[in-house]
Amino acid sequence: MKLPHNTIEITSEAAWLLIGNPEFSWLDFGHNEQCEMTTYFAQGLRIFAIMNYTSPEITQYYIQDINA
Repeated sequence: MKLPHNTIEITSEAAWLLIGNPEFSWLDFGHNEQCEMTTYFAQGLRIFAIMNYTSPEITQYYIQDINA
């Protein structure tokens, strides 16, 4: 799974403020043998949450401005 080239890593606090209610902003889910990636769409941004299977306590968040 690859992220788009024009993404920026953000903190989990910032990600959840942008995501709001995940029931309404959830867009897609994918996984492979190394990680799982959940995609959200909220406030004109795509937000990616990536959880690595080898260290599940660490989740990285990235945003992509769809207007850029």
